[in-house]
Amino acid sequence: MPHISRIKLDKKAERNLVENLSLILTKIKKQDEMDSFLISLLTSTERLMLAKRIAIIILLKEDVPESHIASTLHVTRVTVSRLQFFWEARGQGYEIALKVLENEKLMKEFKDGLLKLVAYSIRAAGGYVKPTIV
Repeated sequence: MPHISRIKLDKKAERNLVENLSLILTKIKKQDEMDSFLISLLTSTERLMLAKRIAIIILLKEDVPESHIASTLHVTRVTVSRLQFFWEARGQGYEIALKVLENEKLMKEFKDGLLKLVAYSIRAAGGYVKPTIV
């Protein structure tokens, strides 16, 4: 996670900055514009971290065990547990994101792909997948 300066902003200025970010995210409607904005705003590691968080919530919602999620997405079980706690404690934002994804026809394909990846990872970890040379 990025480090924040030890020099604190006053609460009003901080709230104003966060509101401006929210406004920008709300007003960008086109996929290519959002992609461009996120590439400019976030490092590739930060984008991947956020994408993994959403994938973890999707898999948790599908009742995939934490250990399978952790090994599939290459995160720790602590990360999965922490996200499950956040989802249960204050998951309104995740529920909004899931609703947006469910309205998209790609959500089913994305979810199916994630579940296939989990199944493959489990088989591969158990030695049930023969290695192939590509």
